[in-house]
Amino acid sequence: GLKMSRRECLRLFLGGLGAIPTLTLPSRTTASQTKHGTVIDQFLGEELFYQIGFWLFPHCGEAKTNFSRSDSKPLYRISLQGQTAGFYDLLLGRYRYSFLSYAEHSIQDDRLKPVSFTMKKRHLGRESHRQVTFDYKNQKIAFSQTASNGKVRQQVEPMSKEMIYEDYLTLFYNFRHGYYGQFCRDCTYHLPLYVRKAMKPIELNIANLEQEQLQRRKESNPAKKKFFLKFRVYREDVSSASGEVEGWLSDDAVPLKGTIKDVIFFGDLWGIIVNRRFNYNNNSWET
Repeated sequence: GLKMSRRECLRLFLGGLGAIPTLTLPSRTTASQTKHGTVIDQFLGEELFYQIGFWLFPHCGEAKTNFSRSDSKPLYRISLQGQTAGFYDLLLGRYRYSFLSYAEHSIQDDRLKPVSFTMKKRHLGRESHRQVTFDYKNQKIAFSQTASNGKVRQQVEPMSKEMIYEDYLTLFYNFRHGYYGQFCRDCTYHLPLYVRKAMKPIELNIANLEQEQLQRRKESNPAKKKFFLKFRVYREDVSSASGEVEGWLSDDAVPLKGTIKDVIFFGDLWGIIVNRRFNYNNNSWET
């Protein structure tokens, strides 16, 4: 009879959530099927730089992502940092945020496997942060939250060997690598996310050709924008009243533009890529 791996069973389960009749979830692209090799081959050393804007202000902030080897072999360090800039830095209360993930490379699955994830926010001198620790050896996941008043809340829950665990940053790269399927128009993907006490799959939709062309006509610079996608995340994690995010990917999975809808203090907040480079300094472990 037909045998399925745990990963395939879970992917079918995730694909069935929401009971969307038009759901199309292609099988994932394996390393041998992609011209980039493994997820490490494709993204190690990648740095993405974005200019942040809102309303009539095209440059009120900046953001950067970085994917490198960590100081501790064999972990990888993935970061996303953003801040208000220039005149708006003072005007908007010196807003800072960062996501930081340490991950292993699962060679068998060719995916990044989160070990720890930390999210920090700082605004008007008040800082808060949350951390998730994935303890695969003891099959436990620990949540720690520190409020701006210093109050700490902690909780530990059991992990399941049947479950795929992702944080925002490992999911960002695993999805771009094709672990959850090749990109196709008019497709919906249910992507696992576990950064809070209950797992909440992200429903990500790639627009059909008609919707894509409609959105492209709204772009002042449509060059290289290939796939238009929409999804929703935890509202608190992006300081948004709705949690809705939309954006553009290039043909080779580079995020060219992203917009977080209904951000507190800003309204719709967008980021446009200004540079992509590969920094190979400090990307080799001591032997």
